[in-house]
Amino acid sequence: MFERFTRLIQSPRRFALLATAWLLAFAWIRPFTVPDEGRYTDIARWIVLTGDWLIPRLNGLPFIQKPPLYFWLEAIGIEVAGTSLLVARWVSLAAALATVYAVYRFVRARFDENAARWAAIVLLTSPYFFAVAQFASLDMLVSACITCTILLAVTAAEAPADRALRLWLAAYAAAALGVLAKGLIGIVIPALVFILWSITTRQPRLILAALKLRGLLVLAVIAVPWFVLVEQHVPGFLRYFFIHNHFERYAEGGFNNPRGVWYYFVLVLGGMLPWTLALFPATRAALARTGPAQRVAVLGLLWSIAVVVFFTIPSSKLPGYVLPAAPALAIVLGPWCATWKHRQWFTLLSLVLCIAMVPLALRSSGLDPGRLASALRPQIAAADRVVFWTRYFYSVPVILERTRAVEVVDAWAAPSAQLPDSWRRELAAGREFEPARAPGVLITPAEFAASLATNPARIWVWAHREDARAPQLAGFEVALTRGEYVVLRRAAPR
Repeated sequence: MFERFTRLIQSPRRFALLATAWLLAFAWIRPFTVPDEGRYTDIARWIVLTGDWLIPRLNGLPFIQKPPLYFWLEAIGIEVAGTSLLVARWVSLAAALATVYAVYRFVRARFDENAARWAAIVLLTSPYFFAVAQFASLDMLVSACITCTILLAVTAAEAPADRALRLWLAAYAAAALGVLAKGLIGIVIPALVFILWSITTRQPRLILAALKLRGLLVLAVIAVPWFVLVEQHVPGFLRYFFIHNHFERYAEGGFNNPRGVWYYFVLVLGGMLPWTLALFPATRAALARTGPAQRVAVLGLLWSIAVVVFFTIPSSKLPGYVLPAAPALAIVLGPWCATWKHRQWFTLLSLVLCIAMVPLALRSSGLDPGRLASALRPQIAAADRVVFWTRYFYSVPVILERTRAVEVVDAWAAPSAQLPDSWRRELAAGREFEPARAPGVLITPAEFAASLATNPARIWVWAHREDARAPQLAGFEVALTRGEYVVLRRAAPR
């Protein structure tokens, strides 16, 4: 069995096809995970619906908490192939393959084909990387940009003068894409890693050598125009984006998902099992050598530690933030695993762990309200009103392929700055950026009750079971229920 596997991966072309097939094999099975996959897919869908490629929108309201690169790419996929689970995840899948290829090229240039292949295998079969590769979110895209920036910068620093400038310009371009993918971390993380690596390897001169005027121009030309144009259309955007969503979010508490200092260390080391069991001997062997092997190990270790420590400082912690640590560890582990006698067994175990996550993911998505949308979609006409009651069900508009905003019923009295980090804050911020678009989209229970007498359209109300007892919904019948969610219906008068 292992001999056949070895023969299969000998050809770079066959290996690339196997890597692609491996990531694609399960990407279409699992329904949308709430909230992120539904949110980001719907934002991309609104780009296609409105033709507005400048201002990302959620339910028709501006969503400018995140930069646009991911949404642009997914919108292109929707334009070409329509909305589906695979199209929703194509950006993450492509970014994962780009990351694997960057790691492969970097390791091959410093070791050999076998070491590069095993660095790619370690990355592809790490459950953490495998899971995020099939998740429609910004994390894999920004991780790919950060990975390419770091590897290009290190390669440029080691390259002869006739090649160095082109590599530096490519590194700056990758950093610019990282800014358009997630913001300032597209620059901050690569710069931090490169500075630490330069100092640790006793090459501090590289820090100043990395500052290229033409590179800064490339970065500015790619990254700056979108921010300038949005500020012109939405005054106050730059402060909101950089001060609130970057500095305040990093330095202050009060945001979602607070975790202890242990969280990311456990996530990275546990998420890359079983390969991290070999991290200590791989590191010891690499640091005992000289030349490229040692420098690569130092880079990978500093890179992974810098990412984990940087994101451990704020109290708010999401799993995807430290994904750039995975390719960092792969360049440490791959060359050592290439000659390790247990590498095939570890490959088999890692494949089993990755595949075992699929039914677990399906089970965790079992109460997704999108399942109700899939069942009711044939009955819901384009002219029907779709209403979300005191909650926002991100995947439902995507599955129903709504061409107009759903109505979201809540109090809507408080400004976004006074709301907790949630869907309410997202929509309230969108209302503040474009107040003219909010009427009829963000409505109060009283406004909903008043509309029942003036708007005869058929109504479908998505609600939690507890919320479905609201007096304004007294005349509605249950159309479908699943777990904690219920869809109520009021038929149009004949």
